[in-house]
Amino acid sequence: MYRIFPVKALIYAAALLAVGVFLAIELATSAFDIEVRRLAIPSIVWAICVALTWNPIWRRVWAVSKRVSWLPDLGHHVFPDLNGKWAMTLRSNWSRQMQLLDAAADRRRSFDPRICEADELTELLPVSLVAEIKQSWWSIKISVTNPRADTPIKESTSYIVMPRKRSETERPSLCYFYNQQNDTDNQADNLSFDAAACLFYDNDKDQLEGTFWTARQWRRAINTAGTLRLDRLPNQTAEAHALEA
Repeated sequence: MYRIFPVKALIYAAALLAVGVFLAIELATSAFDIEVRRLAIPSIVWAICVALTWNPIWRRVWAVSKRVSWLPDLGHHVFPDLNGKWAMTLRSNWSRQMQLLDAAADRRRSFDPRICEADELTELLPVSLVAEIKQSWWSIKISVTNPRADTPIKESTSYIVMPRKRSETERPSLCYFYNQQNDTDNQADNLSFDAAACLFYDNDKDQLEGTFWTARQWRRAINTAGTLRLDRLPNQTAEAHALEA
């Protein structure tokens, strides 16, 4: 999560913390006659940084800032705490790929997705999955499973996740690359392929929403894309959501 800050901002913060520790040591030395070597300042600064970025501590600070009205909401002003399990609804354009293939196989039908009306397109194919986000100051990992096992999708794991701060025009977001594993023996499908997604966070709804693109069978020109929506759920009910959907 540190990547949301410019390098200069991190350097300034470390320098400011070092100055604060130095002044605190000077005050303690004069007021309480406590001797602390100045050579210990780097170690003290490092210990404070480690403590403040330890997950139980910073997550607690984030939670308190959200509940206390006179404190700035750090999840809104810095970056949201996305840790936990999420009910993921994936909507794939595979249904429209099939619509095109069916039309190509039937000479009596005429269908051109480039010029057809929007209401002529079949609905995107919905799939219920479970996502888990593990977020710290040093890394963010996203894994997805398919408890229902009702599609070839087995699981996916991110290998690059880039958080982006909110701006005047955009909400905070996660853009990431991931590898997906499929459970299939269909020659027109891949057992493994790479994909990318970009999700934007809605602070009011506590929801992530965005789009994804895959390299699934791109050589056959049937690679997929679609939308993703993640709704945060208590850990113990995330699997139940996917099984009951």
